[in-house]
Parts: sequence; C-alpha cells; structure tokens
Amino acid sequence: PMKSLPPIGSISSFSAGYGDRGSKKLSSSGLQPTTQARFGYLGHLSLREAQGNPDALQNVSALDGVSFLPSVMTMQRASTPWQYNTPARLLEEAIAPEGLNEDSVEQSQMSTASKGGRKSPSSKALAASQPLPANYVRRIRRRAQKSLHSDSADYRRQVADLRLLADSASRSGNVYQALQAYHRMGIVLDNQGLYSEAIQKYKQFLSLCITSKNTQGEALAYNCLGIDCFKTGQYDDAIQYHNKHLELADSTGRLIAHTNLGIVFQAMGLAEHAAIHHQHAIEYANRMGAKDAQCFTVGNLGIASAAQGDFQTSRICLQYHLSSAQRQKQVHGDSKFVSQTLKAVSNAAHHRLGQVNATDGRLDEAASHFEHAIQVAKSKGDQASQEKSCTMLGIAKGMSAYEQHREELLRQSQIQRPKDDSAAVASTG
Repeated sequence: PMKSLPPIGSISSFSAGYGDRGSKKLSSSGLQPTTQARFGYLGHLSLREAQGNPDALQNVSALDGVSFLPSVMTMQRASTPWQYNTPARLLEEAIAPEGLNEDSVEQSQMSTASKGGRKSPSSKALAASQPLPANYVRRIRRRAQKSLHSDSADYRRQVADLRLLADSASRSGNVYQALQAYHRMGIVLDNQGLYSEAIQKYKQFLSLCITSKNTQGEALAYNCLGIDCFKTGQYDDAIQYHNKHLELADSTGRLIAHTNLGIVFQAMGLAEHAAIHHQHAIEYANRMGAKDAQCFTVGNLGIASAAQGDFQTSRICLQYHLSSAQRQKQVHGDSKFVSQTLKAVSNAAHHRLGQVNATDGRLDEAASHFEHAIQVAKSKGDQASQEKSCTMLGIAKGMSAYEQHREELLRQSQIQRPKDDSAAVASTG
C-alpha cells in the first residue's frame, strides 16, 4: 500500500520511509532541485522550518528564480517568498524621468495614482494576461494565487478579514501567520493605489519580522516601504528604506535596491547619484548573467546619462536597451502580454532616443526614431503616444529645415533690398 506523505518539514520521517539510501538521494547533492520538487521536496524547504539550515536555503534560491520585465524607469519589487499566500500584484508602471519632456497628461495620471487613485482597467487586464513563469515554484504559486484570490472581491472586506486573522494570530503567538497577514493587507491596498494605508501595514509587517528575526521578510518589508514612500512623495524615507534593503539583500536584491535608488535620485533631479546606482545595478546584472536585468539597467543608465548631458553614453545605452528588448521576444514567445509589453518598451525607447538625438543636434536621426515610435504606437492603438511622437517629429523636421529656411530668407532679403533702394531714389527724384 502507498505510504501517506509526511507533514511539512518532517525530513526525518520522510527519510525513514525510504531508508538511509533514500535519505542520501534526497540530499541537496543527490538530486537536482526540479527532481526534488517532483518528489514533494518543496514542503521541506519552508523557510520557517529551515532557519539556520544553509542547505535548505540554498535549495530555495535554486528553485525560486527571478525574472524581470524590460521596462525602464520602473520600480522593482522584491520577490515574495513562495510560501506566502498573497494575491498577485498589479504591474508597476513606468515613471516619467526628471529632465525629459513628458506629456502633461501622463504626469497628471501619475500624480493621481500617488494620491491614492485606482489602477486603470487596462493595467489590470494586462497583468491578468501574464504568461505563467518558467520557474517551477513560481508557476505553481501563480496558479494557486489565481484559484484562491478573486479580483471581484471587495478590497475592504479582504482587509477586514486579514486584520481579524492578524489579531487572532498575534494573540495565539503565531507571529509567522500574523506577519503574512499584514503583508497581504499591504498588497491588497497597493493594488487599489492606497499607498499611504499600505505603508502602515508594511510597517507592522516589518516590526514583526524584526521581532521574529526574519531577515528575508525584513528585506521584503524595506523594499515595499521604499516603493510606497516614493509613490507618496516621501523621497528621503524611500532612500532610507532602499538602503536598508540594500544592506540585507542578496545579489538579486541588491540589483533591485540599486535600481530603485537610482530611480528615486532621478526623480529628485540628482542624475549623477542616479547614474552611480544604475552602474552598480548593471554590475550585479552582469554577475548574475541575467539578460533581462541587463536590458532595463542599461536603459536606466541611458536616461540618467541624458539628464547629465552625456548624450553619447545615453544613445549607446538606449540603443542596447532597445535591441535587447527586441531579442527577448524570441525567448519569451509571442503571447499577447509579451507583444503588448515589448511594443510599449519599443515605443518609449524610440521616443527617448529621438529626444536625446534632437537635444544633441542630430535632427535627422531624431526624426527617424520619432517615425518608428509613431509606427509602434499605431500598431498598439496608443493614440496619446502617437500624438506625442507626431508633435516631436514635426519639431525635429522643423528644426532640421530651419537653417535652410533662414538662408533662403536672407538671400531673398538681399535681392529685395536693392530694388527697394532704387524705388526710393526714383520716388524722391
């Protein structure tokens, strides 16, 4: 008869069912992480049961890979531990960089979101259309999130239920369940754009993580607090939280923290500080060999370089970002989500390259990039971006023909002047 599965974390009972030989096979050196996952080994990797066990933590890192979207000037979220029963987050939206001329409508939309406006239905639909992650653990987790958490549920009721759960868990001494409940409250409020309220929940989450010496949760809390403080305009607090995240994080977390610090400094108009952090982010992306991370970190450096007046570096970085994003389509397939995301990235990249070239006096190249941006905007049905690029294209073409037009006006004035002089002499005679 088939033996029943042991409880989560019961490594000894699991080993006993298969003998010493089975125990050796299930060690980290015997089987690959994916094979361990198929044999139900995921339950034994719970961080709650593996504190102080470096082998188990290493297996978690091997199983729980991270992937990045190619969008630049986008705050990066740290990965939520796969054990946390949390709803899926909505996608982070790109931030208008300081020093580049952006459409006023976009800026007003951003300010509304920072004050607590709800996310647009289109962003929710795009987030829902994300393909399942290639990583085994994240794929299972995404399916569980879709089955357990309904978008139609009222967020107020969700927060009230989670508050009751957190209070009950705190009274019973179950700190692990209580901190998860506060973290889930923060995500629910984030998805509604209620960042000020979410900050209070993340602070309670952070307090419990510090009390229980949960380093991974503490780093996650600093990341959440830093992003939400930035969205509410508390830049100094955001920098402090991201620096705290930087101190506790692993290589992936440091890449994320440096990226977020660069975006905060860019929004403050400190392009030099932003460029330094984006350079550090590129270093970590290169160490990890993460092509998707290299794509957006190099693009961020290109924007910071443009704000500093280094247009040559900006052009090189943005060109690399654009070509790297286009190559990712071959890796991730041709789903609706991938297609819409890459079109948005291409549109923004061409528009920014047009701005950089126009500012640097390369008006023909600028016009070419604006034309490409218009074509991409048409293909994705983005009328606002199309109108913005059309305006910039007209300006670039007007500036490129300005010198020729000025010389023609001077030539005509020189021809007209002798005629006017002779007519004046004739009239006086």
